[in-house]
Amino acid sequence: MISRRTLLVLIAIFGVLYWLNIKGSSSFISDKIRVFILTTKDNFIFAYQKHFDQARLIEEDRRQLKAYENLKLAYANLSAKNEALTLELDDLQQLEKSNLDTPGLENLSPEMPNPKVCPPSTEVESPTDLLPTPTFTPARIYGFARMDDPHRVLLDIHKSYPKDKILGMVAFNQVLGTVIQQDGHFVGLLHGDKQMSYSVVVKSGDQIYYGFVTNENFKTYVDFLPAYASFKVGDAVFTSGLDHIFSPNIYVGTIAHIEDHYLYKKALLNIKHPQNMLFEAIVVAVP
Repeated sequence: MISRRTLLVLIAIFGVLYWLNIKGSSSFISDKIRVFILTTKDNFIFAYQKHFDQARLIEEDRRQLKAYENLKLAYANLSAKNEALTLELDDLQQLEKSNLDTPGLENLSPEMPNPKVCPPSTEVESPTDLLPTPTFTPARIYGFARMDDPHRVLLDIHKSYPKDKILGMVAFNQVLGTVIQQDGHFVGLLHGDKQMSYSVVVKSGDQIYYGFVTNENFKTYVDFLPAYASFKVGDAVFTSGLDHIFSPNIYVGTIAHIEDHYLYKKALLNIKHPQNMLFEAIVVAVP
């Protein structure tokens, strides 16, 4: 049972609240309590919506970024095919011009049989045949293959490939390395791994020079470049696409140092390495 003292205290509290409410001022306690509760509720709802809106926007930006990276890779491959077609057309025009300039062909009469022209051999590959259409598949890099080896990572790839197929690995619009299958896992070989290699081109002005990426003592080189090549430090290096590992025109790095080996040249590569290995990459598969 409520004591008389407690009852008096409650009456006093309700009396004070009633007196404040009939003052007709903006300092009503009950109003302030209601306003505080509503403001707190609105702030909570706003923070909740803001959090999920940000998550939705981040996810949308991530999807758009992946689509943009895939589009850039596809555009680079299409540009390479266009260059190959341009060169092939130029060769055909030069061949046609040389045939017209051949002495004696302009003196042929209509009654004379046309000279027999041998059809082109079907065994000769067109330049565009060397650049098939690649596929680009997102994959998650989720850790290192071995804790004592920072040049090999594990990839979560939800797609099957032939066991001996070498794939390309791209992130942040540049080459990360190649991908092989080992012990049932997809293993990414980063720049610096001695087993990783692929074909590249060095672009110096209007000239291009072909070579191969090799790795020695955890450093990456462009090896077996022609001895006559006149490229320089700072020239950009891109994938060639001729090894069917990468599609062409994917950025690799820049020339940092050049070595002359009499019969060929070798160039040290300046490569921007990612700081964090836990991110999504794009796997390039060329038929």
